[in-house]
Amino acid sequence: MSDSIHHKISQDTKNSILQKSAMSCVKCAKCVPTCTIYSINRDEITSPRGYLDLVSAYAEGKLPMDMELKDSIESCFLCTTCVTQCPMSLPIDFVIERARVDIAQQYGIPLYKRFLFFLLGKRSVLNLVFSLGYYFNPCLFKTQNGFKKMRFTLPKIQDRVITPFHAKSFLQTYQGLIESQYKKEEQDAQESHCNNNKAYKAKKVGIYIGCLSNYNYKNVGISLLKILNKLGIDVLIPHKQECCGAPAFFSGDIKNTTKLIKKNLDYLIPLLPDLDALLIPEATCAAMLIHDWNHALEIESEVFAINNTEYFEKLKILQQKTFMASQWLHDYTNLNAILQQCDKQALTVTYHDPCHAKKVLNIAKEPRILLQNFRLKEMKNSDICCGFGGVTMQSEKYHLAKTIGDRKAHNIAESKAEIVSAECSACRMQIDDSLSRNKVNAVFQHPLELVAQNLEDWNCLDSKNM
Repeated sequence: MSDSIHHKISQDTKNSILQKSAMSCVKCAKCVPTCTIYSINRDEITSPRGYLDLVSAYAEGKLPMDMELKDSIESCFLCTTCVTQCPMSLPIDFVIERARVDIAQQYGIPLYKRFLFFLLGKRSVLNLVFSLGYYFNPCLFKTQNGFKKMRFTLPKIQDRVITPFHAKSFLQTYQGLIESQYKKEEQDAQESHCNNNKAYKAKKVGIYIGCLSNYNYKNVGISLLKILNKLGIDVLIPHKQECCGAPAFFSGDIKNTTKLIKKNLDYLIPLLPDLDALLIPEATCAAMLIHDWNHALEIESEVFAINNTEYFEKLKILQQKTFMASQWLHDYTNLNAILQQCDKQALTVTYHDPCHAKKVLNIAKEPRILLQNFRLKEMKNSDICCGFGGVTMQSEKYHLAKTIGDRKAHNIAESKAEIVSAECSACRMQIDDSLSRNKVNAVFQHPLELVAQNLEDWNCLDSKNM
C-alpha cells in the first residue's frame, strides 16, 4: 500500500471514529464527576469530554500524538462509566481504544507487552510457563498474610499479590464432551412437568473459560462444571479456544487482537449448532466477545483496509449464543428454584459489580439472586471501578491502580463482609492486591464458587422432583 493511500485511509478512520463522538458531545459534563481517572487527577484533560476534545484535535492535525497526549490517553481505566452517564451513550471507550492503536503504531509496543501477547497467542508455550511456575513456586514466591508475593522485586510486578499457579490448566484437565451424571433425573423432571418453561430446554452448553480462570483461578471453571452437572446439562469444552485478546486490544495492539478473534471464530462457529449456549464465567472475556470484538474488527477494517465482512457475520452468529455464566444460569435454567430449597449460609458476602458486567453487559441482579442463600451486605459504591484497568495500568501506571484499589478495599472493609465476590478474575487480581495492601480481613470468591458450595447440600436436588 502506498504512503498516500495509507494516509488517506488513516485520516478517514480518524474522522469516522475519533471525531464522530466529539462532534456529538454537548459538553453537559455528566460524565466528569463519575470518571475514574478524573477522580484522581481532577484534570479536564483526563476526563471523558476532555478525551473527546483532545482526540478530535489530534484527528484534525491540530495536536500531535506527543508523550503528553499519549500519557493522558493511556491513563483511562476503560471502565465505561462515562458511556453509562452520557445522555447520548457516546462510545467514548471506542474512541480511546482507537486512539491507542495510533499510539502503538507511533511508539511501538513495549518489549514486555510483546512478550506477554506472544505467550497469550501460544497456548502450548503458556502451558509450560505456568506449569514451571507451579513447580518452582516455593523458590519464587512467599506467603504473606494469606497471599503469595514474589521473594524478590521485579520492576513491573513490584510488591503485588501473585495469582495462584497450577500444574495443569483447566483446558489441560478438562476437554471435549462431559456428560452430566444427573441427565436422566433432569429428563424425567422435564417429562413430568410437561410445560413450555424455557428453563428445561437447554441440554448442552460450551464453556469459554478465559485465561485467568484457565491458568490461575481454576476452581471457577470446576465450579461451573459442578453446577451444570447437577442441572443435568452436558458440557463441551472446546480445547483449542484462544485468549479473547483483551490485554492486546486495550494496549492498542490491534493486529494480535484480531488474529486471536479470527482464530476463535473459525474454531468456535462450527461447534455452535450443537450447543444451546456458550458460557463465559468472566466479565471481561464476555464483554470482549459480545461487545469489543466488533470494535476491534471495525478498527482493523478501517485502519488497514481489510475486508472483515466474513468475520462480522460469524461474530453475529457467535453473539446470539454467548452469555455470561450467571446470566444464563439465572435466565435459562431452574437453578434459582433449586437454590430456594438449599440451606441458608451464615457467611456474609459483599458483591462488587465488574465494569464489564454491569456497565457493558447490564448484568448485576443475576449473580446476586444466585447468591440468595448467603447474607448479602452491599458495600458502598459497589459498581465503582476496582482499578484494574489493563496491562498498562497494572505496570506503567500501577500507582493509579493502587489509588482506586485502596478505595475499593476501604468500602469492602466498611461492609464487614467475610467474602467479597465478583464474576471477573481481573477484578479478583486487583481486589486481592488491594485487600492485602490494606490488611482487610476478607476473602475473594467467585459467585460460581459460592453457588457450587451451596449446591453441595444434596437436599437441593429434591426440588427437581417437586
